[in-house]
Amino acid sequence: MKKKSADQLQRDLRIMYYTIYACVIAFLGFAMWQNSINVPEEGEQGIFAIFNPNDQLGMNLQYIAIIYTLCSIPGALFWFKRKCRKLSKIEDVEQKYAQYYQWASLRAALIGVGMVLSCVLYVLMDFYNPMLWLAGINAIAFVFTKPTPGKAQEELRPEDENNPTY
Repeated sequence: MKKKSADQLQRDLRIMYYTIYACVIAFLGFAMWQNSINVPEEGEQGIFAIFNPNDQLGMNLQYIAIIYTLCSIPGALFWFKRKCRKLSKIEDVEQKYAQYYQWASLRAALIGVGMVLSCVLYVLMDFYNPMLWLAGINAIAFVFTKPTPGKAQEELRPEDENNPTY
């Protein structure tokens, strides 16, 4: 199997990043479009309403989504920073960037799962707004995982070279 260059790995990570965003936007757009075509009568549930947010199962799903978000965002960001410190000590540049993009993909996936889960629950709970807010929080955290070549170089710079600029 041919090793990928840092540019190819960067491109693959960017494709994954934008694919997750595009899928979430397409899913929400389709669900809202379908809901607007089949407008429910007063007191009726929409066509996608599977879970009631006020019954026990709906509340448990909300708790799961909230706890996952509260744990995955800070956990993924903190864990990734620790991984970058270890990776910055590796001398082989190809190996360093290959591992960096592997861990960056995992970080983006952890946060992306929270965003997708919140969006799906938003629709399945008949467009229950707190789930949309939770998806928004995940989307904002997802922005901070956006891959750029400069960001990769900065995160992989050894600590002794990281001088304050003030």
